[in-house]
Amino acid sequence: MAPSVCPHCGRPVGPGDAFCATCGIPLASAVPPPPGTPLSPFVDSGPWGGAPGFGRPLFGPDSPTPASRAADLRALSNVQWASIVALAGVFLYLVTLLAGNLPTFLTIAVGSATTVSLNVGALDFLIVTAGAGSILTLVELVLYRGAFRALAPIDDRFITPGMLVLLLFIAVVLALAISGGMVGLLLQGIACAGAGNPIPLGCLNVPALLGLLALLAIVGVIALIGYVGLLVGIWRLGTRYGETLFQVGAVLLIIPFLNFIGVILILVGARLGLARLGTPSVPGSFG
Repeated sequence: MAPSVCPHCGRPVGPGDAFCATCGIPLASAVPPPPGTPLSPFVDSGPWGGAPGFGRPLFGPDSPTPASRAADLRALSNVQWASIVALAGVFLYLVTLLAGNLPTFLTIAVGSATTVSLNVGALDFLIVTAGAGSILTLVELVLYRGAFRALAPIDDRFITPGMLVLLLFIAVVLALAISGGMVGLLLQGIACAGAGNPIPLGCLNVPALLGLLALLAIVGVIALIGYVGLLVGIWRLGTRYGETLFQVGAVLLIIPFLNFIGVILILVGARLGLARLGTPSVPGSFG
């Protein structure tokens, strides 16, 4: 009968399992290692030693099983491409900042008759750049979700981050839809007032605009929860592969103007992981 805990790596196993899902050793023939020796190159004994449930798989020179090696390859490749897409988003942001002293696209004049003035050219530029940035963000989230989904069957620490990244993806899509609705209302106001003229409040559906703003705030809270899940998933990549670049990168992603350094560190960590697996680069997957 198979033991309830793998005697080699300390991870829980099912009563009918013939092999350990973590280290791949046959359970019927597994022999516990001598006291004081490392459990496995794929297990972080940590302060609990080899206590059941606390062993955490770490990166090693060889993969414990073909299935886990394939999952690690897919996950690290997806993280690599997600970082490349994120760097493209950073480049787009810098281009937007350096495009010139872009005039404010929306000006509200409060007086006897409150009016709203729109700079249509600035609004069009904002729509194009924000749309392109949002598409890059969605692609990045799909890649990260693919990475966490690949690891979830062999490492349950990535189940929750995978779900929260999906929540973040949905929140970004909702934010785009709400923003589109707000732009539509502003364009209706331009049509009502006439192109180039200030828009009186009578030409704007103010209750609808305020309602969309309230929805956008709610979606923002949901997005924040999802983003925390993404950061936790990246942090756990560092724990799984024994690579602190992931963890430092996750922290830097929170800090404005330093987040691009975090993206670079995560990219380097993913490439180091692929190199240690013997594969410098693997096509990403959107699964």
